[in-house]
Amino acid sequence: MRMTRRTCVQSLAAGCLTPCMLQAGESLFNGRDLSGWKHHANGLFSVESGELVARYDPAHPGVGYLFTDREFTDFILELDFWVGKGGNSGIFIRQPLRDFGASGGDRPAQQPKDGVEVQIDYNDPKNYTGAIYNVQKPLKVVGAEESWNHYKIECSGPRIRAWINGEMVNDYGELRSLKGGIGLQMHGGKPHNHVVKFRNLRLV
Repeated sequence: MRMTRRTCVQSLAAGCLTPCMLQAGESLFNGRDLSGWKHHANGLFSVESGELVARYDPAHPGVGYLFTDREFTDFILELDFWVGKGGNSGIFIRQPLRDFGASGGDRPAQQPKDGVEVQIDYNDPKNYTGAIYNVQKPLKVVGAEESWNHYKIECSGPRIRAWINGEMVNDYGELRSLKGGIGLQMHGGKPHNHVVKFRNLRLV
């Protein structure tokens, strides 16, 4: 059942555990601040010129995440992404919320009932952009570094489908989690100066 923002707040106040849904067409990112999102582990996340920007944090090395503060069930997510040369990022889908760390099983998409990561990386042959990370390779590699690309990700029951710039890049039917948060990754395995940007994050 889709829930309005008001109903969602009322449900949370009443201790309801039902996943909350935004109304179709409502934005996940307001372009001004990180309201509705929570930072986990490392990485630097900021809002610059209406865009959500992720960078490596040399003072706190390691991977970082930004997750919605709500969980979702079935949805269609659309967003634009820009990744610098050699960059590595990803979008976590249906990830049950907890406190995430930078290593081992504390990371998202690592435990048996976790969600999945939809990859952003034009350099890793095992997990090119469009891959369900370490699960299924993309049907094709679409888009490019240092340019804006459009992701559409649809979740319906155990099935996830993904399109980039209007071309289908993945169709996977064995999602382990049927509800969870939506997350963004700043990869931090090694020191780097890559930048990843997101904009127009919304459910449609």
